[in-house]
Amino acid sequence: MYWTRLIIAAPVAILSVALCWSQNSEGNQVVLLKQVNFSGDLGIPVDDLRAYTEFLLGHRLQRKKLLEDASSAVGNALRHRGYLKAQVTPQLRSLEASAGSKNGEVALQLIINAGKQYRVKELTFAGLSSQLSQRDLRQSCDMRSGEIADAERASSCITNLISLFHHKGQDVFVVPSMMYDDAASTVSFQFDVQK
Repeated sequence: MYWTRLIIAAPVAILSVALCWSQNSEGNQVVLLKQVNFSGDLGIPVDDLRAYTEFLLGHRLQRKKLLEDASSAVGNALRHRGYLKAQVTPQLRSLEASAGSKNGEVALQLIINAGKQYRVKELTFAGLSSQLSQRDLRQSCDMRSGEIADAERASSCITNLISLFHHKGQDVFVVPSMMYDDAASTVSFQFDVQK
């Protein structure tokens, strides 16, 4: 019984290691990005999306890093324009006739589902924020009701709040939360300042 398990387990373990090694070596393969294409529900003009991926063109990168950087850059572009729930799926395809080409030239396809564009409904503050005036809190957050909900501005708000408290001699962190109203395409932000 013991030998049967060992005999079955050994090939499975070898196969698992080989599969993991194969996947890792494919992810570590260096490729040269020659073109970027977009499809799906883009949300913003193609030229704007291209501006966020130009830094990748003509450079040799590991496949995994290329996919991560492209997804991150385009996702940030969409969230900057209020598409807070946008999804980006990257896919690479070889431009070479044979898979074993030396150049490793690839095309990147970014499949986008931008979803709804959200606007700011309201900003609220919690926790230690009661130590500051509402005026100071609102000035630290460059976001107004009715504006496009810009994720970069929300991030800046967190940094500014921490800085305000730092000037008062307090080390704090800020826990943001978002409440979505999908029917109205709005989002409410709450910034909870904690010690």
